[in-house]
Amino acid sequence: MRIGLLTSLALAVSAGFCSQALASSDDTCYPRWSMLKYSLDGCSNLAFLNPGNDSRVNLRLLLADQSALPLAPNPLSNDDLGAGFGPVPFATTRLDAAPEPVVGAEPGKPVAAPLDEALGKLGITRENADTAVSSLLSGEGGRCRSNDTDSATTFINQLLGSSELPDPERQALARARVQMLGTCAWEPAQQASLVPAVQSAQGQAFASYLNGAISFYSGRFADAAQAFASLGESPQPWLKETAQYMQARTALNLAQQNTFDSDGMPTKEEADAAQLKLAEEGFQHYLGTWPEGLYATSARGLLRRVYWLAGNAEKQATEYLWQLGQAKAEQRNVTPDELVQEIDNKMLFGGGKVEQPLFQALDDLMGMRPGYGENATPKLTLEILQAQKPIFAAQPALYDYLQAAFQLYVAKNPELALKSLPTEIPAKLDYLAFSQQMLRGLALDAKQDVNGAEALWLQLLPQVHQPLQREQVELALANHYERNQQVAKVFAADSPIKTAQVRAILLRHIADAGLLRQVAQGEASTERDTALFVLLYKDLRLGHYADFTADLKQLPAEPSDTKLGASLGYTYSGGQPLKLFRWSGAKAESGYACPTIGETATTLQADAKQPQALNCLGEFILRNSLDGMPLDSQRSADELGGTASLFKGTTFSRLDGYQSVIGDAKASSTDKAYALFRAINCYAPSGYNSCGGKEVTPAQRKAWFKQLKTSYASTQWGKSLQYYW
Repeated sequence: MRIGLLTSLALAVSAGFCSQALASSDDTCYPRWSMLKYSLDGCSNLAFLNPGNDSRVNLRLLLADQSALPLAPNPLSNDDLGAGFGPVPFATTRLDAAPEPVVGAEPGKPVAAPLDEALGKLGITRENADTAVSSLLSGEGGRCRSNDTDSATTFINQLLGSSELPDPERQALARARVQMLGTCAWEPAQQASLVPAVQSAQGQAFASYLNGAISFYSGRFADAAQAFASLGESPQPWLKETAQYMQARTALNLAQQNTFDSDGMPTKEEADAAQLKLAEEGFQHYLGTWPEGLYATSARGLLRRVYWLAGNAEKQATEYLWQLGQAKAEQRNVTPDELVQEIDNKMLFGGGKVEQPLFQALDDLMGMRPGYGENATPKLTLEILQAQKPIFAAQPALYDYLQAAFQLYVAKNPELALKSLPTEIPAKLDYLAFSQQMLRGLALDAKQDVNGAEALWLQLLPQVHQPLQREQVELALANHYERNQQVAKVFAADSPIKTAQVRAILLRHIADAGLLRQVAQGEASTERDTALFVLLYKDLRLGHYADFTADLKQLPAEPSDTKLGASLGYTYSGGQPLKLFRWSGAKAESGYACPTIGETATTLQADAKQPQALNCLGEFILRNSLDGMPLDSQRSADELGGTASLFKGTTFSRLDGYQSVIGDAKASSTDKAYALFRAINCYAPSGYNSCGGKEVTPAQRKAWFKQLKTSYASTQWGKSLQYYW
């Protein structure tokens, strides 16, 4: 993996720009139910290592095996379910740590701020509790963020504990520190008036610290460095320790002061190498002197930034590995989740060679993704991968997996992929071992070893215990059954496939009428209602009118008016109830009267071209917003539900129905006028067809309009329509 000196790209990534590792820059995320993902799809991660996963997910899978960060997916939220998600695939955000609960005060018992308690001992009351930091959003503020009430409280507690300070000086210094909280940008003249003139040696030392802190927060780093350096041998322990830490922090800010603008956006300037060296030496000296000091956690975190700015990928990687594998919670300046994000932003892009198996594996998986345009060939080659073998000397199983993944995803050679994979299922299936078995099953499917693949998926099911593994195998088995025309096995009484979303996809897109009838006769459930809805809908839209009449008998006289949403493929609030099929056909606002949908189907059963019945089937579709409903859609070929439906027939479109009536010499003037009116309105108001069927030219729509306005001018539709589109 190449990680080099700070570049605009790396800076952009660090500033939160979109990158190929990130999940999605959009607020909306929808799943793609594919088992083989060659390109990044952060909305559709799978529970095993693969190139299509967001690199943060692949990292989490490997960290879970190291017991560094357990994989703990959040429960599916209503938003997840509304967007069509099941357990697997999943969006990257589903692995984000749940927000900490807000702990408030007991009713009637206000919480006294530590700062106010400390000030109270000096007889000082804050006039304004607002601070410059309190107005910052998460991630904003840079160096200003440490100018907060906690740091002010620490300073004032040091004043309280310094017996050599005269009380007036103690109070004056405390007031100055509180006043500092109001802003992070003090002009030199303001600074001179803010810091009190004190006479005692102890007071002057604290005043020097305030001058250094104000200069630091105001961006006058040379002045800050001078002030902190003057305190390097202070007899006051806190001042001495804090000054040493702040000297290193000031050097770091000097090093990067031209690499970011005032908004934190990257510039084209490189970091100052000399100041970076001073910062590194300063933090190392601090940690050597105070290994468990007040700022030890922060110092280690800032060292990572020094290494990143300097392009020292080896030290950066070593620090990440320490943070992940050895650091205690109190030794981390960020949460493990934040550390994963930091690694993704700052470790997985750029130049410089890092010989660490963890990061190399992540980089290799990204390198298997196809590029774009002239760079469509994946950047990882077999020669590059083979040259990496020494890097994985301590982790041969991971290296074998990468070789197998390369053969399957890049070389498209499942036979060679299988040669690098185990032939038996191990007793313990951590995520690497599970990934090996998943890849093995996919390779067997790819080489059309139908029996071998099915046997493996079935053997895996009782042996998987880690989060998301069972759901992943269920998806793989369902995908296998679909592509081998064995969908009925998914719905057999002893089927191991229980994931509701997987079953619903196959019901609505693949199942034939017989299977739908079987499921529709099961016990009361959303799945039963979904099967009956799909059966009736496809009977009707695919022209099986006799079957519709027979199947309609399964529907209660007063069916449920509860919407079926996600199970029919709708997202969020969309959906339809079974009550839809009791549509009465009463005269709509258009003035065209229809019988019930059951009667319309009976008429079409006798004569599939009967004009009024065709118009009324169109009316049923129009009034119930069924144009383009999810059951009519065709999924991508690589997705679950992407093969040809077993429920055969051509979908009826309103436009085709209207054209049939328009061309029917025996149609009544009422039926023909309404068909013309509706056919023209299929293109209203955008000029695009909203009714389905073959496109009609503007010239034909103009001719229809002329026909309606002349031959049927006396009808209400001839009178009301003023335009064609």
